[in-house]
Amino acid sequence: MQVENIPVQNQRFSQIVPEQLLNAAMQGDMQAHSELYRMFSQAIYTLAYGICRSRECAEDVLQNSFVQLISKIGGFENRAPFGMWLRQIAVNEALMYLRKHKKHKATVNVDDMSFFDQQDNAFESVSMISSHADFAAQQQDHMDLEQMLARLPDHVRTVVWLKEVEGYTHDEIAKLVDKSPSYSKSIVLRAYKFLRQKVATPDLNSSLGAH
Repeated sequence: MQVENIPVQNQRFSQIVPEQLLNAAMQGDMQAHSELYRMFSQAIYTLAYGICRSRECAEDVLQNSFVQLISKIGGFENRAPFGMWLRQIAVNEALMYLRKHKKHKATVNVDDMSFFDQQDNAFESVSMISSHADFAAQQQDHMDLEQMLARLPDHVRTVVWLKEVEGYTHDEIAKLVDKSPSYSKSIVLRAYKFLRQKVATPDLNSSLGAH
């Protein structure tokens, strides 16, 4: 179902949950919980896999998200669409998974930008593009966004996925990953530059998974 004014990437969480179903779930009806699982399990799995790039992570996040749903749905106040509320739970679970497995650091350190610094020396003459829209328009014939994000280190891909696929603002990302909005902006812009350079030079034998 297409919902107006919602980014295409987020339409997987924009399904309308019937009030009767939601009320039943809030009262502990397990059949209602099963129906919510049917409606949103693929969306949560896709989100988690995009952030972690790991099936193990995606499965763990999916399971834990619905455990949290059962625990917290009684406090759902309908201030936001249910799907967006559930998406926030899933994002938190994915980031928690990364922290637990030491693939994501809670504070900025010198290594966060080292991946890009290593790449910059090879591409000094290539200018940085200004927006995701510009980048996507230029690269749509080469590969899709998910394939491109797979080329990035974990901590970089997490920020870019949250911004460009999930639609979070830099301020929101800063709170989620315990960093500054300027950090998020820098990561996203430098990721655009790197991906543009990499796609433009497919024969470059750089190691992308070292960090």
